[in-house]
Amino acid sequence: MLPFRLLRALSDGLIRIDRLLLMLLIAGIAFFVLINVGFRMFRITLAWADELAKLSMILAAFSGASLMLRARIDPAVKILQEMLRGPVVRALRILVSLVASAFGIILIWLCIRWLDPVGLWAAGFDIDTFQFTTFNFVYTDVTPILQWRFIWFYLIMPWFAFTITVHALTNLAEDLGLIDPRPLAQEFRPGEG
Repeated sequence: MLPFRLLRALSDGLIRIDRLLLMLLIAGIAFFVLINVGFRMFRITLAWADELAKLSMILAAFSGASLMLRARIDPAVKILQEMLRGPVVRALRILVSLVASAFGIILIWLCIRWLDPVGLWAAGFDIDTFQFTTFNFVYTDVTPILQWRFIWFYLIMPWFAFTITVHALTNLAEDLGLIDPRPLAQEFRPGEG
């Protein structure tokens, strides 16, 4: 069915973006930690490097979680699936896909409420007016060291909500037999894919 093939194509595109993002973030974590270790040998602490390493790790966790859901390699469910057999595994997969889809849709709704794009638009994209009328300070929170706006890092939440919803719906379509299953776990093993 065409809509489900389009859904899988969207999911595949998101996988490529998330994999690239994850590789860049992991490289960033390694870079920031190593540069800080190097400077600490000379008794110099780079607080900004610590902050960027932590923020990169948080972003990587969300990006990686989305990929794990699509590839069905989340540890708890994988262990349970290996213990069970036949139709019980299929029912478990459908249940997990349904719950993950519902979670993603609810998270999209919560992100819209949290970021309040309609309220921001109603305020004429004037952050001060938006804050005064909504008491929502999401757009002006800053990081402790670099004083960068957190909103740029918070944007991982709507991205995660969108990707996890698309991946969960794609998994559900595969589970229900609407499209052929595509095992992705092999692609995410080290040295493969």
